[in-house]
Amino acid sequence: MTQTLERAFPIVAAALGNHFGISIKIGGTDAYTNGRSIQLPAYDGSNPDYQSAAWGYLAHEAAHIRFSDFEIDFGDSVLRLRICQAIEDVRIEHELAKVYPGTRLTLAKVVEKMIGEGRFVAQKADEHPGNILYGYILKRLRATVLGQTVLMPLVDQTRDALRANFPRGALIRLEGLLSEVPDGLSCERDCLDLTDRILTMIEEEVEKARDSAADSSDSDAANDADAADETDQDNPPASGDDGDSGQDDSDGDPQNGSPEPASVPSQPDVPTSPSGDEVVTLMDQLNATAEHDLEPDWFETVKAQLRLAPGTCENCVLPIGMIPTGSHLVGQTLANKVAQDSKALRVALQSAVQAHRHNRPQAVRQGRRIAGSRLSRVAQGDTRLFIRPHQRISPNTALHILLDKSESMDDKIAVNGETVTLLSLALDAAMALALALEGIQGVNPAITAFPGADDDSVHQVLRHGEKVVNGLERFSLRAAHTTPMTQAVWYAAAQLLQCREPRKVLLVITDGVPNDKTSTLSILKRCRDCGIETIGIGLGVMVDHLFPVALSIQDIAELRHQLFNLSKAMLLAA
Repeated sequence: MTQTLERAFPIVAAALGNHFGISIKIGGTDAYTNGRSIQLPAYDGSNPDYQSAAWGYLAHEAAHIRFSDFEIDFGDSVLRLRICQAIEDVRIEHELAKVYPGTRLTLAKVVEKMIGEGRFVAQKADEHPGNILYGYILKRLRATVLGQTVLMPLVDQTRDALRANFPRGALIRLEGLLSEVPDGLSCERDCLDLTDRILTMIEEEVEKARDSAADSSDSDAANDADAADETDQDNPPASGDDGDSGQDDSDGDPQNGSPEPASVPSQPDVPTSPSGDEVVTLMDQLNATAEHDLEPDWFETVKAQLRLAPGTCENCVLPIGMIPTGSHLVGQTLANKVAQDSKALRVALQSAVQAHRHNRPQAVRQGRRIAGSRLSRVAQGDTRLFIRPHQRISPNTALHILLDKSESMDDKIAVNGETVTLLSLALDAAMALALALEGIQGVNPAITAFPGADDDSVHQVLRHGEKVVNGLERFSLRAAHTTPMTQAVWYAAAQLLQCREPRKVLLVITDGVPNDKTSTLSILKRCRDCGIETIGIGLGVMVDHLFPVALSIQDIAELRHQLFNLSKAMLLAA
């Protein structure tokens, strides 16, 4: 694996999801969203085309989650649904670009790539009129509102198809209605209202065209009748002759009073509006538009491009982070219990860190304090006779604690005459340490429990930058499920790599063996290769086969004390 962890697909996807404020899960073969989070396939390669498509899909679906209304009822009309979706896609991508300007280029790259591959094409005059209308609205708005100018040739070609199938008045009024995008739209219901006005307008223009065609037909019939009367009066039949006599030789002969009408030059390159009979058929076709009559949704096409072959990837690589719901009272009780020890630890750690930062005086050539022990060095030419305290920088460390909450962590032990579970004891120690560390400048702690509601998720007990007091209810957890350590490490690594602190430490507390030892060893090595220190604490088990820095605690009651000592050593090593 030559790709660095920082640029690994799951890590970048998690960073983008965090940037958009959207939860991301990596796993399986397909990409999809449930309206709350986004799943991307378990891809871990470095193909730039695949990644560009994935980032475009991620940005588009993030826009839906942030701005779309998933409760709207579109009724039975397929055309109404798809036109509204086309308008809504443009609206939400425009809104997302206001907050995250880089997404405009990300999405434009996807469109350009798909056009280059022949997946996005113009509509032709002989296609279903519903598809022509849908395709024109989609391409026209993307090109003009989103600045995806690579679409302009397709817009022009589709406009020609529109002219050949729709009344001229419909085209003129359609442009006026589309000018309301995006400034005239504030939500998806506005998009649906605009869709309804477009469809109503087309029905009105079709009715006008039909009435106009009927009036023209009546006028032509009347003119033909008048012309026939005048001909009879000017050319009475000869006496004694049959009514048809003398006409056989003159039919079609310009010299005998019956000229053929002059032919009208054809204009094959100029689309013409449909006739009266055609516009009636047009409305029937529009009203009966089915899904197969329309080109696929563009991001459904992108999603299909992201699909991986079955059996080639893990069900879950990067789990989704969830905020656990629990009892605030339980969390507050735990906080009260550890408050005194946590405060004492904070004082001890602060003192140790400050002493460590000041305890290395530096020899210099000028200053206010002479170092008597260095006077003898003058004879050797060393003029550094003064000392100056060397101020070390603060720890600048991001610490992420991964806490195993698998079913075995529900085992009970006796501590000071009280029966407690391994998980409650671990939560006790983790909260105490987090409370102590959050008061030390340059330390950024976080706690994640794994698995979460299932093996494909984790619980965000404390996120980087948060205070323990603001999420006490998250410390009310129950042990369940297995030990998906690989996925949990992926998640923690993704969070650490987004932290600004130059030093990053991953501390795993577990009482068992990971579900997949091989993949766990692999991701832990990738963490170390990119500069993340990995430390393991085994509760009654040895974990040195997983972690180069490992601690096995047989007397579980000593967990908090041992965790404090380990943290002190870690900070002083900064």
